[in-house]
Amino acid sequence: MAVFLDEAKINVKGGNGGSGIVTFFHLKTGGKKVASGGSGGKGGDVILRSSGNITTLHGFRKKVHFKAESGGTGGNNKKTGRDGRDLVVPVPVGTMVKDASGRLLADLSSEGDEVAAARGGMGGRGNASFTSQKRRFPAFCEKGEETEGSWINLELRLMADAALVGFPNAGKSTIISRISAARPRIADYPFTTLVPQLGVVTFDDEDLVVADIPGVIEGAHEGVGLGHRFLRHITRSAVLVMVLDGQKLLEPDGEKLLMESYRILRRELRMYDREVYDKDFIIVLNKTDLVPDKGILERVRGMLSGEGSEIFFISAAAGDGIRDFVAGLHQRVMQRRKHEAGSGTRQKDEEKIYSISGEEMDKRKISIEKTPEGYIVHNRHLERLVGMTDLENEEALDYLMHRLKKIKVGDRLKALGIDEGSTVIIGKLVFDLAD
Repeated sequence: MAVFLDEAKINVKGGNGGSGIVTFFHLKTGGKKVASGGSGGKGGDVILRSSGNITTLHGFRKKVHFKAESGGTGGNNKKTGRDGRDLVVPVPVGTMVKDASGRLLADLSSEGDEVAAARGGMGGRGNASFTSQKRRFPAFCEKGEETEGSWINLELRLMADAALVGFPNAGKSTIISRISAARPRIADYPFTTLVPQLGVVTFDDEDLVVADIPGVIEGAHEGVGLGHRFLRHITRSAVLVMVLDGQKLLEPDGEKLLMESYRILRRELRMYDREVYDKDFIIVLNKTDLVPDKGILERVRGMLSGEGSEIFFISAAAGDGIRDFVAGLHQRVMQRRKHEAGSGTRQKDEEKIYSISGEEMDKRKISIEKTPEGYIVHNRHLERLVGMTDLENEEALDYLMHRLKKIKVGDRLKALGIDEGSTVIIGKLVFDLAD
């Protein structure tokens, strides 16, 4: 059995682009030659794809580096190099993909959802691509674009129709073991459940997925007791089941203690996430078989009835009230499914293909960094042009400077406050800004 892990940090790198080549085809008649160097192939992408066959991020504990295949080098007779194969990395359904700063890139909430987490580099053009009336015999080509690896964070949030939420030792694990085939660790002390558990409940030929969330404690919304890691697993649930410990009723001021624990539980949800707090919920009072005075239970029912939610009294250990509880939970989940289907918010069967925002280059956006060595220009489009140029080839360097002049890079840099004659650095290219 795989160990449950709901967080992972991985490094992804697209394949480098293949380089073009310089070759010439010599005609037998007249001794003329024709540039015939082919272009390199594109590097493969690293694609994260959600799969129902995986339930944990544990597989990323040992393997953290993922690199796609590089593109092939161009060939003679204008042959293009082979594109690098994409690397498809399966992740659990419900995985959220975030960048190193915590910005959400993709929410892979349905089977088959995918995101290109790292793009492959462009293939470099062969010398055949640079032929023109003025440049009949180009003796240069482009190098393939080199890619850089980046770290991304994976965060798993369980996909469940309902979530059991309550304080430690309220009996949630016993409940899920009673209503499903799940077999969580159960013992009579707090925090027996250290990871979320999923169980499938079948009622009237309908399957419900129910999650047992490790016990919430006061301060969980601030991360106390790993509260954030526990609470985030209920964000996708349509219905919450607030599980209360009926054993508290045996203590002095038991009714007061029970209501106080309920209010703390609701407050923790509100402080964590208002949308979670506003979710549809039902109340379950567990371990009622331990309370000999049924009058106490009726008083508690009256106290909880003001919460505007359906209330069930059960004993998971003895099996009392379980069928009514499951029937009520099934009805509530079906109502939520119908509502979400009607409002268009539930799209379980619709696959989503994400493209990381900002992946396409902004040709206009330029940032300048002043250093003792000169002004460093940051612009992905310009850095790509320089990076794919063979700076040791004089003809290739002339072509690069021609392109920079054509797109008026010098005028744009002057407009940004760089004086004429200043040293400018773009990638590995260093030059003096001239008129």
